[in-house]
Amino acid sequence: MSDKFIVQVGTPWKEPWAEYFQNFYLHCQCIATKNKWVLDTVLNYELKPLGGRLIKTKTQGWYLRWDAESSHTAFVLRWS
Repeated sequence: MSDKFIVQVGTPWKEPWAEYFQNFYLHCQCIATKNKWVLDTVLNYELKPLGGRLIKTKTQGWYLRWDAESSHTAFVLRWS
């Protein structure tokens, strides 16, 4: 996995999220609630076109894994 670009999101309710991630999360939460879908599925579906994935761990918190750093830059610009 060394060829992937990783960005720490933080652990919910312990650390504040960056504004761009919070905007993205709330957008996906709205879609999931409206359609009665699983939120994690919506989050990863929305990230997939950019080559991203949200990973949740019990010990390391949440992080975004990208195919390239430029994908994360595009994501930040889109959701800021």
